[in-house]
Amino acid sequence: MASGVDSISALPDDVLHSVLRLLPAEEVVRTCVLARRWRGVWRSVPSLRFNGAEGWGSADRFAQFVDHLLHLRFAGDGGARAPLDSCEFDFDADGFMQLPANERHASHWIWQAVPHVRVLRLHVIEFEQEPSPLSDLRLVSQHLTRLDLVGVAVNDSVMDFSGCPALVELSMEVCDVFANQLLSPSLKHLRIARCFTAEDTRILISLPSLVSLELIVCRQGRSPLLGSMPLLARAVVVLKNDCADRCFKGRFNDCGDTCYGCRYYYGDPAFGPTYDRNDSIFLKGLSEATDLELSADSDVILFDRDLKWCPTFTKLKTLLLNDWCLAAGHNALICFLQHSPILEKLTLQLSKGPSYVSETQGIYTPLVQSVASNCLKIVEIKCANVDSKVHRLLKILTTYGIRLEQIRVQHTSRISGSKCFNFVCTDFS
Repeated sequence: MASGVDSISALPDDVLHSVLRLLPAEEVVRTCVLARRWRGVWRSVPSLRFNGAEGWGSADRFAQFVDHLLHLRFAGDGGARAPLDSCEFDFDADGFMQLPANERHASHWIWQAVPHVRVLRLHVIEFEQEPSPLSDLRLVSQHLTRLDLVGVAVNDSVMDFSGCPALVELSMEVCDVFANQLLSPSLKHLRIARCFTAEDTRILISLPSLVSLELIVCRQGRSPLLGSMPLLARAVVVLKNDCADRCFKGRFNDCGDTCYGCRYYYGDPAFGPTYDRNDSIFLKGLSEATDLELSADSDVILFDRDLKWCPTFTKLKTLLLNDWCLAAGHNALICFLQHSPILEKLTLQLSKGPSYVSETQGIYTPLVQSVASNCLKIVEIKCANVDSKVHRLLKILTTYGIRLEQIRVQHTSRISGSKCFNFVCTDFS
């Protein structure tokens, strides 16, 4: 710079774009006053980021800027420009969505952006406000490949992605998901985390191209009804006791349908559809997975009820279960061992504290003595204490044909600074 040479402006456009795509849209546009070289660079930056109205003086000024910029990027030249790599709307912290007029603005912006972007991200987090900017939209795009939603409400219109044939990745976090089904012929990766769902209906998820599923806690509502997913390779499911698929009286398998969670497990005809009592709600949809993680709190009844119609996991090679599989005489654990013919690795993640309720019989009745998969190479037991719970687990594993030398115990000790100690079992008494 001492020599008066502007080295940054001499960089090629693709390098400048890599820098500018990290900035909010208004800062990108302001670069047009830096020098003659910069006057048109902002028009071809392949991504847009809008971080809300904070710092604009008023929400109206921010809205006018977004309206004008989107018109220039998407409507100019007859809309024939190449699609953007990404467009992000982040209204997380500034309260922009608290006014209905701004919700209408946001709906219009999304409607404008969807046909012209490959990746769309929308972060709202306004728990008191309804409807969200997506409530009445049906998304149609030949280019959209990824959609990230945080803090918005979606319904059947939004969850119909048949108009987005290129969509392969969908992530929803802290969303209100009130829909009867999720439709997409192309979706490969689905993540639903900490979302609120309806208490009296289940969302049908039947996705022919899905490869990975991550379902982390359905708050207050019911877990999805899983249909056919023939290409599914990996699934991670974590259910907590704030979902509706739990026994409100604290019983593991059920309380004889005397509480709300158990009585309306198959639906309430007064408020919505009912579901087949003689078929699987959840596990059958995961039967094609090769890598499966199933974790639940002690009073969640979803997995245990499904064991009565437990499918054979013909492709399953790695499986992780937590304490829920130890209840009712370890029936769930035995069930998975007997229905996973090519299982190679089993991981049992045990929490600190007493075992889950085990005096109930459980829905699944184990078959006669049978040997675990001949393909099984290792069983990992991860625990905070090597206690009677681990002892009972070792006994049941060896009873069903697993040799001690196949079992590894990983003990995490807080006393030793959260160090992990790995043990090979040679004997137990």
